[in-house]
Amino acid sequence: MEQLLDKIAKAPSAAKYGGLAGLVVLLSVLNFFFVIQPLQDQIADQENQQRGLDRQLAEKQEIAQNLNERRREMDILEQKLAEALTELPEKKDIDELLGQLNDIGKKSGLEIARVEPGVESSATFFAKIPIKMAVSGNYHEIAMFMQEIANMRRIVNVNNIKLGTPIQKNDKVVLSSEFLATTFRFVNQAAQPVKKASGE
Repeated sequence: MEQLLDKIAKAPSAAKYGGLAGLVVLLSVLNFFFVIQPLQDQIADQENQQRGLDRQLAEKQEIAQNLNERRREMDILEQKLAEALTELPEKKDIDELLGQLNDIGKKSGLEIARVEPGVESSATFFAKIPIKMAVSGNYHEIAMFMQEIANMRRIVNVNNIKLGTPIQKNDKVVLSSEFLATTFRFVNQAAQPVKKASGE
């Protein structure tokens, strides 16, 4: 070892500095390949992982946002369905409707002579329920009755209106009126029994 040091000490300056420079280069190369390069690879891997996690977070946030929007849309649709079923209920509820018509008639000042529900007839997604009615009152009372029916939440159409000959009754001109009030109900197609083809 001492001989090596003596040789280095006696070597010319150019050789000393060249050897030192070579040693520095060698140490730098070793440092790059064994320390810096692994650290850079590790940093690159962590950056890739971070980008992947950021993408997953963004996707999950978008899913959560869409889920909240879908829930709001579902709530709105359920509210609209509830409102639609008020206008077009799934059940006949004829007794309730007849009670409402009777109350409206009394509030309008009419005398209700006849209320006769007819036979239900089905269409594609709804069924018609006709109700024959006969009332008596003055023209204004009959008009008020029709207006109140038009303002009902449940759909009720009035047609075939017939007005009888007016008569004087207790200082009041009274008309008899007959008409057909038609209400409707929603028919759930999924709940309908499947008709078998003939021959089965």
